[in-house]
Amino acid sequence: MTNQKELQSELFGESVEQLQDCLSKLSTEDAAEVRKRWPSNLQSLALLIESQLTKASVNNPQGVGEAITLAIGHYFGGRDVYIPTDQRLKVALRDIQIWQEYKGNNIEQLANKFKLTERRIAEIIQHQRIVETERRQRRLF
Repeated sequence: MTNQKELQSELFGESVEQLQDCLSKLSTEDAAEVRKRWPSNLQSLALLIESQLTKASVNNPQGVGEAITLAIGHYFGGRDVYIPTDQRLKVALRDIQIWQEYKGNNIEQLANKFKLTERRIAEIIQHQRIVETERRQRRLF
C-alpha cells in the first residue's frame, strides 16, 4: 500500500528534486543571483517560509524554505489558486472555543464575552454539536 508521503512525492515528480539539487550545487552568490530572477510571488513566498522556519528554530531555514517554495511552485505553478484570509480560521477557532466553554446555561455570558448575539451563540453551539456528533459517530452511507 502506498503511503501518503510516497503519493505526494509522485505528484511532484523528480523535477522538484532536480531543481533543488541544481540550486544546492550553486555557490552562495550564484544562488542569490538565481533567486533574484524568480518571479516576485516566489521570492515573497520563499522569504515568508524562511521567516517562519527561523522562528520555529529549524536548521537551515533558507535551504528548507527554498525547497518548500520550489515544491509549491512546481505543484501550483500556472494555476489560479485562491488562498483564503486568516479570518475563516479565526472564526473556526472562536467557534470551537465557544463550544468548549459552553456549559448548557451560559449562552448570555458567552454572548457578552465574544460580543455576539445570544442567537448567534446558539447557532454556533448547534453547529458545533453536529460537528462533534459526526466526529464521534461513523456514517452509515
